[in-house]
Amino acid sequence: MPSLWEILGTLVEFIPQVFLLYLILSALESSGLLAKLAQILHVSVDNVLPICLTFNCTTMAVCAACNHPQRKRLVHFLSLIPCTAQLPMLTFLLFTVLGLPFFAIIAVYAICIILAVVVTKIVPKSSNSINYNHEVKLTFPDWKKCCKLTLNQTLIFAKKILLAFTVSAFVIVLLARFSFNFKFVTNPEQSILFAICGVFAPLFAPIGLNHPVMICALLFGLIAKESAVSVLLFFPTVMNTLSVPCVLSLVTFFVLYPKCLAAQTAIKQHCGNKIALRTFLINLLLAYILSFVVYSVCDFII
Repeated sequence: MPSLWEILGTLVEFIPQVFLLYLILSALESSGLLAKLAQILHVSVDNVLPICLTFNCTTMAVCAACNHPQRKRLVHFLSLIPCTAQLPMLTFLLFTVLGLPFFAIIAVYAICIILAVVVTKIVPKSSNSINYNHEVKLTFPDWKKCCKLTLNQTLIFAKKILLAFTVSAFVIVLLARFSFNFKFVTNPEQSILFAICGVFAPLFAPIGLNHPVMICALLFGLIAKESAVSVLLFFPTVMNTLSVPCVLSLVTFFVLYPKCLAAQTAIKQHCGNKIALRTFLINLLLAYILSFVVYSVCDFII
């Protein structure tokens, strides 16, 4: 099971990327180059980077969408697209466990994009409008100003995410190493975490994910998506006993349920508590409903 340092290491990797992203965005915006490129392509400049970045990292995409006039609608779209951090889990489940071809990954992304478009259409539009015809003048970016702005934005982001991430990671890892009588356990199945996962088992039973290992993997996935597959790899015997409907249900739930803590913090920072909560609940509800449909249909067919 992932240690505290391994989980925190995932967080540290975000900080240089966020700094670089803010710096590039600031430079492109300051020079007018990004606006000029978007004008040539006849698209909104605010749509280009977030959508491209979301396939790599939702956190980065949300940061790029912070100045978007329709950022609240755009965030709903970004939150439903699988990022690269989810690829290890998808690869393990679809290729290793089920033995499906590469086309399965493409199909998962295509379905998520269609679903994201549908959900985005439902979210009300903002009254802000976007002007595509304004004159764009290219200038050399003020690097001193860009670096100062970038540093301030990165420090604000790091302060919030470090506190939330550290507390959550410490609590989960602590629960996975000790039993209810506060004795250190080498077998995670005897830990507080697995006991808690067992309490949630009835809620996940309708979608076939009531095993503590799968619930534990999903909990770690809320902190960092890469950690989910580590939990499953720690229990290979459990994975070998899973049925095809259970695996497909797990794939469905994993790609749609709320993003990692870093992405949730970025949404809260740039869109506010209300949008962050709404996005979280919509993703969780969609994941549960569609997982139930997938599990029920596959269980009936197979």
